[in-house]
Amino acid sequence: MVRDARDAVLPPKRSRRRVMLLGGVLALLLAGGAGVATANSDWRWSPGLDNPDRSYTYTSPTWGQCEIRVSHLDMTNPLVEAEVNRIVDDWFASTGVEAAAAPYVAKYLAEVEASQGGSAEPLTDPRLADLNSWTAHGQALDEALHDELAEHGFAAGDARLAWGSSFGQVHCDHEDWGADD
Repeated sequence: MVRDARDAVLPPKRSRRRVMLLGGVLALLLAGGAGVATANSDWRWSPGLDNPDRSYTYTSPTWGQCEIRVSHLDMTNPLVEAEVNRIVDDWFASTGVEAAAAPYVAKYLAEVEASQGGSAEPLTDPRLADLNSWTAHGQALDEALHDELAEHGFAAGDARLAWGSSFGQVHCDHEDWGADD
């Protein structure tokens, strides 16, 4: 009965079209906003991401080896926050995170590219393949992490999972955000 009641209360799953549209918008926002970042040898992680214990690596088309770091998740309930962060820490410490996210990467990359295919104007940004790769890997990591949390009783739509911290930050060996050196 509890499961049936929960299913009746949870919002409907996102439609494929909505997910593709959101992926495309995210990619365009990332491409548009990426120009404000600078890439240089003095690159620093944002506060809270200095510790690489929550790290995911992948290879970008032209930027080379990339690393996404996931921050501590700040939740509205401190007891839930402690439990969720323990689960996340354990997952990063004991799981092949890249392997866990791998099944989702192609799906998200295809969605991002499909959403861009419908653009009225051709997308000519030379960074687009790298930005799409970052988007796909970030979303794949997010989905794999949500799968892990669901296995521990924190399913999608669970109000206890409201967090306010930034999810992660990326750094690549040869990243080019379009800023002048």
